[in-house]
Amino acid sequence: MCKLINNHGPLDMRYLDKIKATIDKALGQHPRTIAIRVDLRLPVLETDAEDHLSNDNPSCFFDTDSSVISRFFSSLDAQINADLKRREKDTKQTFDHTLRYVWVKEQSKEHRDHYHVLVLLNKDNYGALGRYNAMSGNLANRIRQAWTSALRVDFETFKHLVHFPENPVYRLNRNALTWEYSQVFDDLIFRISYLAKKETKHYGTGYRSFGCSRR
Repeated sequence: MCKLINNHGPLDMRYLDKIKATIDKALGQHPRTIAIRVDLRLPVLETDAEDHLSNDNPSCFFDTDSSVISRFFSSLDAQINADLKRREKDTKQTFDHTLRYVWVKEQSKEHRDHYHVLVLLNKDNYGALGRYNAMSGNLANRIRQAWTSALRVDFETFKHLVHFPENPVYRLNRNALTWEYSQVFDDLIFRISYLAKKETKHYGTGYRSFGCSRR
């Protein structure tokens, strides 16, 4: 635990415990779980034409209220359920599905308000994000669709607000060799402990800074 604190700064242990509990729930239902780190940025009004945002541009009307993160997960879950139903109609095998997640809202000078998110899915349904530049049909694209839908903005104009950091995917297999499973699990916990750091959270602002799925 000292290693986590030394690397990420002071941690809110309540958050870290909830993160671990959410991962444990995912593995309890889906022994093969894919964990995905993604950053969701909020649009900011700028005069720079490169950002496609200005007060005179109709595309600047976006919805960043406190429910935006809930709309994101609802949209992503709906897309996944629809995709699994399509697969079943095409006589393709599908597996049990429950979307689980963790999110934190932070503030920085570079990206203003933004969300760090961990998405947990059954790896037997989705084993990878897919090519980031694909037009449709993969998990990366569905995540972008869910965020622009939650913001109620045009997909092509604002899909850049979804950022996949370096090495965003962790594949957990509870039935693998103990050392192999433990290595991936420990790497994920170390990586995701960043979401529990106290710095940059909106403490005392009246807004939630942390959330996770209840299922």
